[in-house]
Amino acid sequence: MPGLQDMTIEELTEEFDFLGLWEDQCRYLIELGEELPPLDASEMVEKNRVYGCQSQVWFIPEVHKDAAGTTIEIRAKSDARIVDGLIVVLLTLANGKSPEQILNTDFEAAFERLGLESHLVPQRRNGLYSMVERIKVIAQANLAPLSKDRIESLGVNGQSPNKVSLQGKAGSQTEKPSLPVADDTRVLDIEAVRAQFPALHHKLEGGVPVTFLDSASSAQKPQCVIDKEREVYEQYYANAYRGVYRYGDRVSRELEHSREQIRQFIGAASTDEVVFTSGTTAGINLVANAWGRKFLKAGDEVVLNEMEHHANIVPWQWVAQQMGAVIRYWPLTTDGQLDIDAADQVMSEKTKLVAVTGMSNVLGTVPPLAEVISKAKAVGALVLVDGAQSVPHMPTHVANDHIDFLAFSGHKLYGPSGIGALYGRRELLDVMDPFLCGGHMIDRVSTDGFTVAHLPAKFEAGTLPIAQAIALGRAIEFVTDLGFCPIHRHEQSVLRHAWDRLKKVPGLTIYGPGTSQRGAIISFTLEDVAAQDVAQLLDLKGVFVRHGHHCTMPLHERLGVPATVRASFGMYNTKDDVDVLVDALHFVREELKLDS
Repeated sequence: MPGLQDMTIEELTEEFDFLGLWEDQCRYLIELGEELPPLDASEMVEKNRVYGCQSQVWFIPEVHKDAAGTTIEIRAKSDARIVDGLIVVLLTLANGKSPEQILNTDFEAAFERLGLESHLVPQRRNGLYSMVERIKVIAQANLAPLSKDRIESLGVNGQSPNKVSLQGKAGSQTEKPSLPVADDTRVLDIEAVRAQFPALHHKLEGGVPVTFLDSASSAQKPQCVIDKEREVYEQYYANAYRGVYRYGDRVSRELEHSREQIRQFIGAASTDEVVFTSGTTAGINLVANAWGRKFLKAGDEVVLNEMEHHANIVPWQWVAQQMGAVIRYWPLTTDGQLDIDAADQVMSEKTKLVAVTGMSNVLGTVPPLAEVISKAKAVGALVLVDGAQSVPHMPTHVANDHIDFLAFSGHKLYGPSGIGALYGRRELLDVMDPFLCGGHMIDRVSTDGFTVAHLPAKFEAGTLPIAQAIALGRAIEFVTDLGFCPIHRHEQSVLRHAWDRLKKVPGLTIYGPGTSQRGAIISFTLEDVAAQDVAQLLDLKGVFVRHGHHCTMPLHERLGVPATVRASFGMYNTKDDVDVLVDALHFVREELKLDS
């Protein structure tokens, strides 16, 4: 290949470093691409096409064997000159090498040395890695004969049907612990924290201050999250993973930064395991449909329990009904905890999945996930954790805890509404079917069918809630900077104060376990008073609580009450808020003449 055979990656790196500015490097890539000789029209055919690229790309391998061994030369071309430049980089790394040398080449490290990782927009980066995959398939094919099963697993024309990488960075596979260190003795500066939440400082009619005690439903937002969402709309809004122009590039990078924040936050091994969803409900429905409809068979069993949110009951009931599977319920103790001793009664070799909350949205119960997961794994079952309540309040590490699926919402994590995330182990997501079909989740479409994009795009059909997804990353940074240990200690202190004071209110019944087994949630009833009346009268004192069945009808049926009042605490709540609540409850009693 004239002009290319003597080029080294070191020379390319020096040239890129010398040029410095991406604008100049981009021009240089175009110049490099002009050196690629054309292909004959007869070579630009389906079998030589590399899919997963935004442009049309063709690779034609030429294998040379002699006494010294096997070497590979690849002739290639695209329909875009800047892509031709990227092809030159790839051929510089691969051409003239043995299959073993190609498979041992660290393409990602070379891209980072050139600075390509930090400048290529995601869709062009995806194409780059699709070409790398094709080169590796070519090398593997000439390293040893491929079995029929291996060929089928590689998909059309010997390349993986799930080959588009949204991240592709070498660092994206590096596990970064999210657990706080045990000796994190920082104390939460509660006044500084409260100052970050503008909605807490509004006054109601008559100058009544707001006492917000409904964070389990949806938490308030710090100014930095509000600013981040506004920044997207004001400064660089565009559709994601589409345009190569600078707004589109910025949005795509911001989204992937947010995805990386989530990966670190929950301890996932790769950003490919982090799927943006509209929230916890969407994440659980995704698993129920994309995994359950494919792998659940008649007679298989799914284990739930009565304190689960409807979002972690109804999808499984629906899918089980369609597939002929059976729902079994793990018994609860009298104080609303999972009865661990009853595990053997509900789990067997028929159990395929255990779906369990990380923290009850009514009782505050924090199940012993380590024991639950251990018992589930012992019978070969998968575990899905509904993290809607637990993720905002306590550290989660999906890899260390051996969680198979985790769903959570942004709006309970001090982030925007309409956005959340689903974690799934890569090997599970890989074999699941898509849930929704359309733009972005597609690799290739023809009149005869389609192939899907690589993870996580496979499960992200259509346009994401872009600004919200970006702002979720900022919310996670906010929580991480404060530290889970200080947040948890503060919330538990408020919880214990609430427990002690509420128990002294006449006629008040608290549901669920003691404070050592629960998160920052207390649900209660006031004797002979409807939950709605309590909540409405509390509102007159500026105390905002939730009332109703809280999307847990089976639990309330078990408790023997139609509804409860729930006070839930966040990082910004104080013992003073609890005192206001208790004073307001005495006001309720007086208004309803319960003390007469």
